[in-house]
Amino acid sequence: MTAPTTSARVFLVRHGDTDWISGGKFASRTDIPLSKMGEKDIEFTRDRVVAEDEMIDPTGIAKIYCSPRINARRTVEILGIGVHHHQHFQNEETGQKWRSESVIKGETADPYIHITKSLEEWDFGYYEGMTLQAINEKRMKDYGSGTWDIWTDGCPGGESPQQVTERLDKLIREIKQVISSNSASWPGGQLIAHRSQHAQDVVCVAHGHILAALAIRWVGLPLDTGMMRLIFEPGGVGILGFEHDNINQPAILVGRKPGRPDREQRSETGFAQASR
Repeated sequence: MTAPTTSARVFLVRHGDTDWISGGKFASRTDIPLSKMGEKDIEFTRDRVVAEDEMIDPTGIAKIYCSPRINARRTVEILGIGVHHHQHFQNEETGQKWRSESVIKGETADPYIHITKSLEEWDFGYYEGMTLQAINEKRMKDYGSGTWDIWTDGCPGGESPQQVTERLDKLIREIKQVISSNSASWPGGQLIAHRSQHAQDVVCVAHGHILAALAIRWVGLPLDTGMMRLIFEPGGVGILGFEHDNINQPAILVGRKPGRPDREQRSETGFAQASR
């Protein structure tokens, strides 16, 4: 008999456009709101992928994580994923709770949208508010080299690849625990989730570099290898999952047909995966 598997997915959603993104400036600590175009970015994404039986099905969401930055929180509000008639937010560090009046697409299993520092953008340190050209000019002056690679160099006065790795790995362990809460141990120690109607999907709403780093760490690759270059456009959605639907084989779904797979059947395997 074939063991049941998990069709759980982790959706990575980048916030919409901001004035700093349009100007090519790097923002991490600075709280930059969405621009009018940024709000339209998220409305466009919401109207095409967020609905029951669509790619992001609110009824299938077990937990929502969000960066503390105002552009990420506003993105969640526009997406309309939450519970009941309001969205309920909770800051994981302070315990503060609040709610929005957004139109809700459907209920989620967890009563709160979790605001976590784990999804703050990679801290750009001294490069905060600078353009790539200005950063390279500064590095030429400071180090005699004008080519900056965040994945290997990190950010002076900010975070190194190792520091980002440590905070993301902690979040990944928590996400996998959320998904594995519907799991059972099978012969050989394999942990496979029960196929059921229970919500299993996780949504992470954050920023371009930290979401790319999260995807790389999801499949166990080091950030400083320079082997992967992942790009999240404003309002873009990335998907993480599991190869062969095995919860012990995390994968990046780089090709996915629209809609949500039937939860009563084994999910489709006709998409490319970059796996560990």
